[in-house]
Amino acid sequence: MKKSIWMASGALCVVLGQTSVALAQQAEPVTEIDEVVVTAERFGSGLPRATFTLGAEDIGERPLGADIMQGLIKVPGVQVSTGDARGGSFSFELYMRGLNKEQIGLTIDGVPTGDARFNGGSPPTRFIESSNIGRIVVSQSAGDIGAPSRFALGGFIDFVTDNPARDPGLTVEAGLGSFDFRRAYVRADFGEFASGLSGYASASRQENDIWAGRNSRSSERDHYEVKLRKVFDNGSRIQGRVSWNDQIDNDFNIVTQGEFEADPRSDRATDAITGIPARDVDFGGGLGGTRKDLLAYVNGRFLLSDRISLSLNPYYQTLEGDSFRYQDRARRLTGTDPRAVTGYNANGGAVRPALITTRDSNVVGGPADMRVTPRDRERYGVTSELRIEDLFGGHTVRAGAWYEGGDSSESRNFYRITDPTRGIGYDRGQLNHVEYERTAGVETVMLYLQDEVRLYEDRLKLALGLTWYDVRYDARSPLEYQAHLEFSQASDVNPKVGATWRLTPEWEVFGGYARNFSGIPEDAFLGSTAVIDPDALEPIQTRNLDLGLRYVSGGRAFSIQAYDLDLENGVGIVPRDPTATLDPDEIVRGNVATRAANTLGQTSRGVEVTGFQEVGAFDLYAAYAWQDATHDDPAAGSEARASLASLGIIGGARVRDIPEHSLFTQIGWSPTSATRLELSARHVGERVGGHIVAPTDFREVGVETVDAYTIVGLTVRHDLERAGLPSTRLQVNVDNLFDETYIAAVSSATATQPEFGLLSGPNVRTLDRYFVGAPRTVTVSLRTRF
Repeated sequence: MKKSIWMASGALCVVLGQTSVALAQQAEPVTEIDEVVVTAERFGSGLPRATFTLGAEDIGERPLGADIMQGLIKVPGVQVSTGDARGGSFSFELYMRGLNKEQIGLTIDGVPTGDARFNGGSPPTRFIESSNIGRIVVSQSAGDIGAPSRFALGGFIDFVTDNPARDPGLTVEAGLGSFDFRRAYVRADFGEFASGLSGYASASRQENDIWAGRNSRSSERDHYEVKLRKVFDNGSRIQGRVSWNDQIDNDFNIVTQGEFEADPRSDRATDAITGIPARDVDFGGGLGGTRKDLLAYVNGRFLLSDRISLSLNPYYQTLEGDSFRYQDRARRLTGTDPRAVTGYNANGGAVRPALITTRDSNVVGGPADMRVTPRDRERYGVTSELRIEDLFGGHTVRAGAWYEGGDSSESRNFYRITDPTRGIGYDRGQLNHVEYERTAGVETVMLYLQDEVRLYEDRLKLALGLTWYDVRYDARSPLEYQAHLEFSQASDVNPKVGATWRLTPEWEVFGGYARNFSGIPEDAFLGSTAVIDPDALEPIQTRNLDLGLRYVSGGRAFSIQAYDLDLENGVGIVPRDPTATLDPDEIVRGNVATRAANTLGQTSRGVEVTGFQEVGAFDLYAAYAWQDATHDDPAAGSEARASLASLGIIGGARVRDIPEHSLFTQIGWSPTSATRLELSARHVGERVGGHIVAPTDFREVGVETVDAYTIVGLTVRHDLERAGLPSTRLQVNVDNLFDETYIAAVSSATATQPEFGLLSGPNVRTLDRYFVGAPRTVTVSLRTRF
């Protein structure tokens, strides 16, 4: 499987080599941009929007090899959680200004990674080795007009990879830590091996036990990257990068609040097979997934004249993977064909042979299945931009386009477990039932135009832009319905306006207004058992407004920014027949019929304050956010409110998992140039965990809240620099220093489900909703550069 990365890397060498001949010209070479992120850049100084940049020094505060998304907790308005202190897959949740991970634009070197959902999505961590990232640019507002994403409804995050070193070298990293964490990483920089051409290749492997189930669950990851970069004599440049990721993990289970309070160090998954299906349905080893991810792209910026440049960025991505889960019953479709369809009814629904379900869950050796959900994805596209500097009188014009196409597939297969008394093994050659085989194709075209105006001796900058989207959908699920969906949705011509006014060399005011368009998320097709009615499902759109004030002066900085965001036509996956009596366990396991539905909208308003101060050998940093994120509030007794309740949402209630108050603080001390200590604290205020809605009649019971928590982290590192010896860094990280117990996040998997426990009593909760926070975790990292 690893040959894919080397084939793609070889192609990059050919492309860069041929382009080198075509573009070589005699001119003064351009100076490389310094990789160190200074205070002004970190706080977005000079930019007409809310922006925050994390540099390599910020990324390096986390354990080497940790999920790079965790570094984003330093950014005001951004909330990140994972089940393990170093990362997570199913347990990964990301929010920005009240929007979730499927409503935030994510790119690597300006190339879109797609949506970040766990099941079939493409979280950026799949394509990233944290040790190869130079900076992370976070735009909390409407974002740069050229951001190529259908998901940037309120902001975007761009991960910028390291440039190859000018001189040949070898970097080796190793890590050990709590819960049997082990990591090895090696990177070879080739240096400038031809005129203007440099590159590197890296490989890493890391693994650890899942702390909540060390005897049955683990995570393993192999990751490879190759990057080549060519700088031409005239200042043009082109770079290519290939990333290959191979991962398998048994991630974390979700629990009720009562289960957390009873045992805050357990996610309720069991650690050993008992042979009794009713118990083994929670066996941690039977909960997980595998995936292989490839991303290859080229970034090209070509100087056509001293004022005109053209950027082209083609890319290609694939995903192959599956998720698996133990089932406490056996399913078999009548006959010999597990995919059989005998016809379609008058409504277009599939007519299939009878499904035979055998269940005897409470006896040793009772029948059991392994449910396997294969997911495949292919995505390809190109972004382009023509930029004309100083076209006339201080006007810089950008005109760009983005095209993306691709196909995704998902099926659900059931295999009989060979011997439930001995384990979870099954024969992939014995497929008994295929519940569905869904495919979805999405084709996106975006066009944009921007005029950036500089006035009053560059004290005033205006960015005046327009964007337009056209999204085409193609979806089928022949085992569920006959229809072949083919339709499109186009946005209006949406404005994106930004401005900054420099009051003094240190102070500036900035603000922006934008309307954004997302269309229908791909998960609406792959996660729904019902055919989508194009006329009934409206595209997601937002309106964004923000205003702020910045101060930057040497080793001191401050910013305050306020925002107002309105989201229209949210989309959720809900029970297909919400009036039916459903098994709560089957809801959690994802075995109920579903449909995609609009969930009206939400409003998010807030204020973010950030400050930084250097005082001798000490430095202080703090980021505070106040957020008020609420769902639309239809009138009591109205049809709109009842419809919203049927989707598991209480009108006017706060959005799940968004704290009203959050704070990150950090104090750093550098007693010598080689030694640094950092003590940080993260406070997450009280949040809404669930909207409690009764089944069948959708009576609004109330909201369930999750307690606030504060966790403290410690980082100590020391650099060894001696003549004749390789540069070495030793680092120790302690996450959750005081071993606090807390609920880390609300799972999106059950967000729109009613609470069936109410049928047993007014305060009974049976619907699992929460990820348990990680205990104290120690990681020791070593890096040596030769």
